[in-house]
Formats: sequence, C-alpha cells, structure tokens
Amino acid sequence: MLHRLQTFAMKNPLWILFLVLLFILFGANAITKLPVDAVPDITGIQVMVQTKTGAMDPEQSEALVTYPIEVELAGIQDVREIRSITKYGLSLVTIVFEDHADLYLSRQLIAERLQGLQGSLPDGIDPKLGPISTGLGEVFMYAVKAKPGTPLASMQVEDRLRYLRTVQDWVIRPAMKTVPGVAEVDSNGGYLKGVFIEFHPDRMRQNGIGPATLADALQNVGLNSGGGYIEPDMRRVLVRSDARFRTIDEIRHYPIRPYAVGPTPRLDELADVRDGSLPRVGAATENGDETVLGTVLIRIGANSRDVARESETKLSTIPLPEDVQVEILYSRTELVNATVATVEKNLVEGGILVIVILLLLLGNLRAAIIVSLAIPLSMLIALMGMEEMGISANLMSLGAVDFGLIVDGAVVMIENIVRKMEEDPDRLRREGKFTIIADALREVTAPVVTGVLIIIVVYIPILGLTGVEGKMFRPMAITVLLALAASLVLALFVMPVLALLFLKEPKHTQSKLTEWIHRLYTPVLNFSLRRGRILTGASLGLFVISLFIFSRLGSEFLPDLDEQDLVVGMVRSPDISLTEMVKRQEHAEKVIREFEEVETVFSRIGTPESATDPMGINFADCFIILKKDRDTWPVIEELGRRRTKNELFDAISERLSREEDLAGDEYSPTQPIAMRFNEMLEGSRADASLRIFGPDLSKLMEYVQIAEEALSPEQMPQVREVGQDELSALRRTPLLDFKPDPEKMNRWGLNSRDIHVGFQYAMAGEEIGSFYEKDRRFPIVLRMQDRWRENIGLASRFPLDLPEGGVIGFRDVASFQFTDQVSTISRIDSRRYAGLSIYLEDRDLEGFIKKADADLRSKLNLPKEYHIEWAGQYKNLERARNRMLIIIPFTFFLIFILLLQNVKDLLQTLLILVGIPLATTGGILLLWMRGITFSVSATVGLIALSGIAVLNGTVLVNFFNQLRKEGYELYEAVHHGTLTRLRPVLMTALVAGLGFLPMALNTGVGAEVQRPLATIVVGGLFTSTVLTLLILPYLYLALERRREKRRQTRL
Repeated sequence: MLHRLQTFAMKNPLWILFLVLLFILFGANAITKLPVDAVPDITGIQVMVQTKTGAMDPEQSEALVTYPIEVELAGIQDVREIRSITKYGLSLVTIVFEDHADLYLSRQLIAERLQGLQGSLPDGIDPKLGPISTGLGEVFMYAVKAKPGTPLASMQVEDRLRYLRTVQDWVIRPAMKTVPGVAEVDSNGGYLKGVFIEFHPDRMRQNGIGPATLADALQNVGLNSGGGYIEPDMRRVLVRSDARFRTIDEIRHYPIRPYAVGPTPRLDELADVRDGSLPRVGAATENGDETVLGTVLIRIGANSRDVARESETKLSTIPLPEDVQVEILYSRTELVNATVATVEKNLVEGGILVIVILLLLLGNLRAAIIVSLAIPLSMLIALMGMEEMGISANLMSLGAVDFGLIVDGAVVMIENIVRKMEEDPDRLRREGKFTIIADALREVTAPVVTGVLIIIVVYIPILGLTGVEGKMFRPMAITVLLALAASLVLALFVMPVLALLFLKEPKHTQSKLTEWIHRLYTPVLNFSLRRGRILTGASLGLFVISLFIFSRLGSEFLPDLDEQDLVVGMVRSPDISLTEMVKRQEHAEKVIREFEEVETVFSRIGTPESATDPMGINFADCFIILKKDRDTWPVIEELGRRRTKNELFDAISERLSREEDLAGDEYSPTQPIAMRFNEMLEGSRADASLRIFGPDLSKLMEYVQIAEEALSPEQMPQVREVGQDELSALRRTPLLDFKPDPEKMNRWGLNSRDIHVGFQYAMAGEEIGSFYEKDRRFPIVLRMQDRWRENIGLASRFPLDLPEGGVIGFRDVASFQFTDQVSTISRIDSRRYAGLSIYLEDRDLEGFIKKADADLRSKLNLPKEYHIEWAGQYKNLERARNRMLIIIPFTFFLIFILLLQNVKDLLQTLLILVGIPLATTGGILLLWMRGITFSVSATVGLIALSGIAVLNGTVLVNFFNQLRKEGYELYEAVHHGTLTRLRPVLMTALVAGLGFLPMALNTGVGAEVQRPLATIVVGGLFTSTVLTLLILPYLYLALERRREKRRQTRL
C-alpha cells in the first residue's frame, strides 16, 4: 500500500510540490500567530477567594470567615486541595482543582456557593474571587514618580505619595486594564486618599453624643438618588436628589441634630474634617526611596511577551499630569527574548551541525540539501499544530526539538537511494532514476516506518505525566510528536520526489571521509567479531559502574532557570511597624545599589491592593535587576574573576548583615518566576518546605522552632538558609485586648452590639459616605482622633452611647491588657500547620530530605494528632517518580511490541533492546562528569534516548536478516551488513547526537533546563553507537551460531 502511494507521488511530482508549498504558506501564517513565552505556564486550575475582614484579628477571621468558606467550598466537584492563609484583616482561601477541571465553570460554582454563605458571615464581610490570572502572571512592573524639579517632588512624602497613588488608581490603572490579555493591574505603595471625620472625645462628651449617634446622623452623607422624571409644559425633566459634597468645607459645616431637643452643633465643633490617608497594609520602595508600584497581571492563556510589550507601549501613551512620570522596572519581554535567543541559537547550531554531517558522510551536496529540507518543512507543520492546539513557543516546547531526530527517516531514505545509484551506475543510466529510487524505497520503507514509529511511541507516554511536570513536558512531547509525524510523511513521499527531480548521477562511489572511516572501522569490526566476549564483559562492567554512579548522583525536581535577576525575601520582626519597615527597606536598597552588578532595585512590602500575595508588613520582596551584559560586571580581586549570581547574593547578604540598622534581618534568595513557581507547587517559595500539622498553635510554634534549629546550616551543611515560611510564618505579635465587663454593661443597659459598634467607630473607623472629585470617588471615614487612638490611656476614655441618651467612658464598662497572639494562621484541607522554608546549597533535594526526615522524627517525637509532611518541589519529585515507574516500563513494552512485530523473532528483539542499557551508561556517565543532578528533565531525556538507541540496532538486524535471505553466509552477512550499514548508522546517530549538542553546551538564558535532557541523549548516543557497532554484530553472530548448532544437533 505504502509503496503504491510512493509510486503515485513520484509520478505526480507537481502535485506534491504544490502541497508542500501550501504547507509552507500555512506554516508561515502560524508563526505570526504563535504565542511566545519563556517557559510553559505551569499554573493549575486555581481560584482564590479573598475576603477583607476589617479589624478582625487572625483567630477571629479564621473562626468566622475562613473556616465557613472552606467547609462550604469543599464539596465542589473536582476539588483537589483547599489551602488558606488568615492574617489581620484578610482571609485568603485558594481552591486547587484537578487538571481536567474547567476554570470558568469552577469559578461559577464557587460564586454560587459564596452567595449561599452571605447570611452566615459577619456583617460587612463580602468574599470576592481573585483575578483570572496565572501564578506566573506578573509580566510588567512600573513605578509612578514625581518629576524632578517640580513642586510635587518637594512636597511632604505622604502628600506626594497620596497624589501619586491617586494618579495610579484613577489614571494609569484604568488605561492599562484596556491592554488585550491583561487580567488585573495591581497597586503597591503610596497612600489611598480618604476624607476623615476625626471626632474629639471630650467635645463629644460635652454635647452628650457618642460615636454611634454621630454615625447615625452622618450615615450616607454625600449620596444622591434619582427621582425619575416629570413632564411640565410638554418637556421631559429629570429629577434627582443631590446631597453630594463639593468641598470639604461643606462637610465641616454640616449640622448635627442628634436629638429632637437640644443644641445643633456643626460637625467641625465635634470633629476635625480633613483629607488624609487610609490605613495601609503595604508599601513600595525603589532605589532607596518610597514610591508607588504598578504590576500588570496577564489573563490565563494570554501571550506574556505580547502583553508586556503592549503594556510598555500603552504606558507611553497615557496622558499623565505634567508633574508625574512613569519608570519601567521589570518586563517579562527581556527574559522571553533572551530565552528565545537561546532556543534559536540551539536550533540554528544544531541544524548547521546536522547539515555538515550529512554533507561529509554522503559526499553529495544535493542529497545533503534534500535531507536538510526535512527540518524546516517538519517544523512548519509542527508549528501549525502548536498554533491550533494553543501551545506557546517556549524553552520546553521548542528547546528540546532535535533536528537530528527529525531527519532520521529522510537520512535513511536518501542514503539508500544514493547508495543504490552509486553501486550500479550502468543500471542507473539504463533503467533511469525512477526504477532505482523505487527499488531503494522497497528496501528501507518498512525499517524507516518502524524506526520513526518507535521514536514516536517513546514520546507518547510523556503525555501521561501529570501535575507541574506534565505541564512542563507535555508541550515538548506534543511538538516532537507533530514534527516526527510530519518528518515521516515527508520521508515517505516528499524525499523520493525531490530525489527524483534533483539528484544527479554520482561521480564517485563514496565520500573520502566515509572511505577513511570504513578503512579504520574494518579491523576493529574484525577484532570485535573474534573477541566479542571481552568487549561485552567490559560494557557490562561499565553499565554496573554507571548504576553505582547513578545511585549517588542526587536528584531534584527541575533545574533552576537563570532569569538574570534576583529576588531577595527580607523578613523582619513580626511586631515591626510599617513606618520602620519602610525605613529599613530604603536603607537596604541603598546598600544593594552600591554593588556594580546591580542596575536597579525595588521592593514590595506587605500585601498589594488585590491581596493575591498575602505577605505581612514585616516581609518584603526585594527585586534586584542585574545588568544583562555580564562583561560589565567587575572582576573581584579575591576571586580573580567575576562573581556568579549566587556569589553576588552571598556578598549582598554579608554586606547587609554588617549594617547595625539591619541587624536581625533574614534573607532568602530566589528569582521572579522561580518565586511564583515554587509558591504554586505547594504555597511555598523555597527549594524544600517542611510542614508540621496539628491543632494547637502554641504547640506548633514550639515544634517548628525545634525543627528550625535541627535544620540550621550548622547542623545541616547542605542548607544555605532556613526559616519560617515567609507567607505562613507562625509568629506572635503584640495585642492590646479590650475586655468588656458584662456586669458593668448590664448596669448601664448596654449590650454587646452597643459596645462593638462604638469600639469599631472609635478605633478602627467606618466608612459612612462618599466624597466626589469629578469622576473620582473617595470614602468618608468616621473615627477617633489619632492622638487619642495612639495613647492607650486616652483611647480607653472614648464616649459610648447610652440607650436612653447621654454617654459614658469606655473604660467604665471595659478593661484592657497587653497580650500577644499569632499573626498568621495557615491551613490545608482544614488542618492547621506551621511551615519552614529551606534553601539548599546544592541541588540534591532527595538526599537532603531523606537525611533530614530521619533526624527530625527522632528529635520532635510528635504526639498522634501531630505529623510532618515534606512539600514543595520534593512532593512533585515523588509524584513524578511514581508516575515514571509506570511510564518507563510501559514505554519499553511498547518498543518491545513494535520491534517484535518488525523483526518477528523474540531473541533478536531482546538483542536489539540491549542497546537501551548500553545507551543509559553513557548518559549517566556524562551527567556525572558534568556534575549535573538527576531530574525530571534528565528522565525525559532517558525516555527519548531509549527510542533512538534501538533505531540503529533495528537497522542492523533487519539488514542482517535480509542478506541471509539473499543467500549470504552468517558471518559474511554480519560482516558485510555492518560495513554496508555503517554510513546510515553513523549518520542517524551523529545527526541525533549533534542536534542535541548545542543544548548540552549552551550557557545562555534557559540552558539550565535543557542541559540535563541534552546531556543524557548526547552521552547515551555516543556509547550506544560505539557499542552497537562493536557488540551487536558479535551478539547476533553468537546467537545465530548457537541456533545453527541446535538445528544441526536436532538433525
């Protein structure tokens, strides 16, 4: 059937060329639409439920808000895990769904459940869904600043930052949200503007007015309402009630009449009315000065490079006030472009090496060009499929494509055609190219189909990977499968047509290089066939050694991608004020700026406006943007070279630790994407994460301190840094606790609600209306004066409304005391836990966990209701390993079935499979020699290598069998067959190995992720090819001789 189709194709070359042209046009069109990114988006199906809980402390929020939400959402279909963080004023619940769940349906189901909760949550509590963004969604950051030399630049810091934040929220943010692909624009730093009515407790007491009474009198001030319309005199006139304030003076002069009888004071006689700043839970700094920071979050499925690029363009077109400027701080475009450059370099260099090898071994320029055409044509078809399936072009999807694999089928086809034309030039002139090519196709079509199918089959099980590793490697597998399928079709139908049209009669038999290789290889083959036992024993010994080395390689989940920038997590005392935190951060940034490697530095402190990153105010993400040209970095005299990025972090940490004002600060290194990557794995940013589960918070704090000491760098040299998890640290903060006295309340006729309302207005403040400036709306907040709020003695005297009128002091019905309580409560599936973040010096994650786990269990000696779990990358490594234990045997089984179907001989099939352990020997040894840790990337390389390794064995064994059918004696068939197939075997192995060589040697951005995979394949193909050409012929000869002896014995 296939041969008839090939003959039809050769008889209709114009139609074939027309179809090729169509694919080129469609492929070129797909390139223009294909999304481009640095790495695949590994974000799972997650939905965040954010609830601002006002002035509630963490334990109140947990009991009244977080727990009810968790219970209500637990029954939704396809929920895999629910984790939550509860802090002062914030409850953040993250619902993680199975990978096959539909995001928008999941959000709809959550929204419906939340509607049913409204009646059971405290008044004013309104849970909201987080933005439809990804964990890697922060693609663009900018700072809003005052222009130097303008009056704004010389204003008081708070007034300037409040103005800049207003510009960010009302001018820049709405414009940036119109950029296609943007899900949200987050704001950090500055001050939110508000209008404050700050009452004087003494004046209120003199007028017999309490905060609740004043609030009732002011409730909903500044509102307007519609009154429909009227039609006097045949005209329609709209009607409204407009109570909006135009100026703050109007608010000051607002009359207060709390009672039917008595004075009617104006508001300014009871309170100070001013515009000011709302309480804040975060800040931002840049190069040692406080600033306003904007962050663009992309929508799920959007193209990060396009969004970052269009955000930059949009930012330059926004009409800003004359005294305001915007500075771009971070753009994902730079990383994507650098990564794409790495991929392009790998592909171009790999392609050039493949073409050079083809030219040298074939000795025929036209044949080499024809074979090399399979590369762009296959890739264009693959890109069409990627665009249709929504797969982005990134480090993994394109970075692991080996052009050598793509041309394997074409190599065998064209090599056999060239060989046939070289062997009998007279027949070529007599019968013509059509007949010669048709005969050549009959010989190799079946082995080519089998060989390419084996490689395709090898990649199919990778589609079975789940979780993060599935999202990382499935795009690669799909791309390779598309390219291989396209290359097989091209090898079968297009290569023969191109050979028919463009190949000329060869002027010589073989290239000089091939002849030289034959002369060199012949005596080696003769020795192998005579002394094969020695080589077989040596290869087995090498395999055993490689297994020993493998057991000591160490393992990690995935290699780190060098993003060219640093993020340093800075943790300070949990009771630090935000003012002091900003002061320290500004100092730290000025110190970091002294390093010549640093381009700029900026920080986010606390929680942003969208609350997607629930950090405490004692935690800062310090982004250190490094100079991209490493040649401009200074040479360090002590080292005699430039610092590495890790050494730079160590130097920065050491320099900061010498500053007296920064004593006690903790520093942890990561990178912009890596930070979010690790956070998405298990809610932690570290290399490894330890969680201690249990019901009692005090006990958890005790256990986590013991664990922190046990895992310290002094106890564990493998550890660089250990500390409580930045996002979920279980620490205590000071608490001023006011305790109402029930007996005193009863004496004055007060109930708990009366106390709660008055206390809320006085201490926390409540929004009672709105103030408008054109189209901008600002809240009007009623609260007690700061002078009273900040002084504990005065604060306890604020007036409370009595039921029958009049007021009493709060301290007449309540007492207060200082205590402390936890600042953050973290839960997974309704279980409380305390977490430790562990940053490692080397990459042997598994080795560290095994040692640390045994030590911890003996030192902690936990009761039954407490237990520990290792999370983060280790948990994913374990899942990936368990999955691989299924995938790898299944892959070998599929290869075995295909080989058996092709060879139709069980022992010969097993003989070919010997190539797999021979191949893994070289891969493991090269990993060890290069000091690369074993990872999921290396495992995928082993899977790919297994398919390539058996390809050459299949070619040799099939040809041996064919020659014997043609009448060759056993030894002659093996000897002649090996020499005849030497060129295609070397070509397929060399083009596959050299195609991966640039990936293995590249040091560009993103090369770290590709390096283990490429190293395994390059090392494995070297040993596989050498041992296949030396050992496989001997083993085949020995096997068939034994069979012949058995047959003779039976006869």
